[in-house]
Amino acid sequence: MRKKWTQELLQIEADKCLTRKEFWNNSHPAANAASKKKLIDELFKNHINKGYSKNKSVNGYWTKEILQIESNKYKTISEFRKNNNKAYVSAQKNGLINEIFKNHINNGYSNKWDDNIYIIYVYELIEFNKSYIGLTKNINRRDKEHLFRENGKLINFCREMNVPLPKYKILQDNLNPLDAKRQEQFWVDYYKNNNWELLNIAKPGSLGGSYIKWNKKTLQKEVNKYNTRSELNTNNPSAYNASLKKKIIDELFKNHINQGRSNKQKEFKYWTKERLQEEVNKCKTRNEFREKSHNAYYAANNLKIINELFKDLPNKGRTNKQKISGYWTKETLQEEVNKYKIRSEFKKNNGSAYNASKRLDILNELFENHKNNGYYSKKKSE
Repeated sequence: MRKKWTQELLQIEADKCLTRKEFWNNSHPAANAASKKKLIDELFKNHINKGYSKNKSVNGYWTKEILQIESNKYKTISEFRKNNNKAYVSAQKNGLINEIFKNHINNGYSNKWDDNIYIIYVYELIEFNKSYIGLTKNINRRDKEHLFRENGKLINFCREMNVPLPKYKILQDNLNPLDAKRQEQFWVDYYKNNNWELLNIAKPGSLGGSYIKWNKKTLQKEVNKYNTRSELNTNNPSAYNASLKKKIIDELFKNHINQGRSNKQKEFKYWTKERLQEEVNKCKTRNEFREKSHNAYYAANNLKIINELFKDLPNKGRTNKQKISGYWTKETLQEEVNKYKIRSEFKKNNGSAYNASKRLDILNELFENHKNNGYYSKKKSE
């Protein structure tokens, strides 16, 4: 006969165990019944550490005072994170990392780590008197992120004004985290005092934002504060990004006027093949198309019709340096190879042809009539 687990019987079973884990292991039916009745916390409220093991802390355990005691055991933030990740995550979520390490040497950062070396950079849109100041560890990666992200305020402004993303300028480099935060604020003030309008969203000195767990309910509540999608992106990029990742942005804005799109934004599926062709015909090359109409280029790329749109343009929209697919035959490669004395010169001056000859496995054949088969002296492996 199946045993009926009352709260009294469950308490007797729980009291036989020191921890919740032991309760589950030694008396699984009782633990399962307690879990269904949502009595686990009640059963272990008088146990040491409320029945949790030494390695697990109860909800709300990490107060500022306890985090301070824990952080004082370590010299650096990285050491703190490595040895007690739960405390580190709690400190991050509550924005207390800088506070609990303020009396540590170098505020808990280590200058020896390349991972903590920062660069301050700026994009200047001189014709509009606007700028964007940023802080990063990897400027090349960050530049690509600015160029290709769909929801960045900087790139969206460039698209609206139909101008390319300008080349970034490095203002300072080799900065530790503490100096980086201070100096970014300095440069923000400098540009503001010189009458530049900043396109930044995040506050200066942000080395990583706080974590917010967005679900459909909290996102809908946030979305309802704004009239348009761009307004949401400007005021709460975290919520905007979450709605994109969850692929529910259309659903969240379904009851807004124009589904939350501004007059400047194109309606869903605006870029038909005909409209894309009209846009392409305004440009001479694919590069010009991408720079002048990034949204159209992005749509064409998604539809995989770039080649079709440029089929009737000179060189199919490619620059003189670019070759159409299938251009490099054995004959055209031989003509190109004959311009150079050695293989390294060929590789340096025409990487596209060199790669094609390697891919077709005819590099040795192309250089068979050259002195030393295209090597400097004795034959060396490529």
